[in-house]
This record gives sequence, structure tokens and C-alpha cells, in this order.
Amino acid sequence: MLTDDVSIDYPDLVVILAHGGRPLWMNEAFFLVRRHKNMHMDISGIPPHKLMEYFPRIEDIADKVLWGTDWPGPGVPEIRGNIEKFMALPLSEATKRKILYDNAARMFPVKL
Repeated sequence: MLTDDVSIDYPDLVVILAHGGRPLWMNEAFFLVRRHKNMHMDISGIPPHKLMEYFPRIEDIADKVLWGTDWPGPGVPEIRGNIEKFMALPLSEATKRKILYDNAARMFPVKL
């Protein structure tokens, strides 16, 4: 919850909460991302089959969620399988595209 104060004091600072607050702060992370325009979260380290359990309303904040895998790491043997499991979730195609690509492309534009 300390990041709540940071977002209030520095409203133009982009804040990305790691791992969606997992393992203990998922509800708080969801609250903060909804509350502050400058607050975002990544979902690295969250097994895709747990994502809807932890964030049943993830589509409400789809514009502020970034994909991540925590690969290489325990429980993440390969990226492809992780993405396939994510793509099988009951989310709209627009939400999947935002989380996998659009949000990061908007937040970290490549300047050629």
C-alpha cells in the first residue's frame, strides 16, 4: 500500500507493480491499478491457470496489465507453453492483445 502514497505524490510517474502483487497482495494490486491512472501491473510469475482465480475482473484493467512469464524459472519450462495456456483463458481477444502486446508497445515505444 506504500505505492498508493507514491502514486498520489508523483502522479506522472509510471509505476508497475511486479507479479500482480502475488503471492499476498493481489487484491491490493487490483485496487491500486484501478485507483491510479499511473499505476500498472505485470503478471509475470502468475501461472496462467491461476490468473482468473487471482484476477477474475482482469478485463476491467486490461489497459494496464503487462505480460510476463518469469522464464527461465521454476514452473516455467518454456515460454510457448505459457503463452498457449494464457491464450486458452476465457478472455476477449482484445484483452489478450492488450496484455501481450499493445500495453507494452504504448508504454515503451520503440523510436527508430
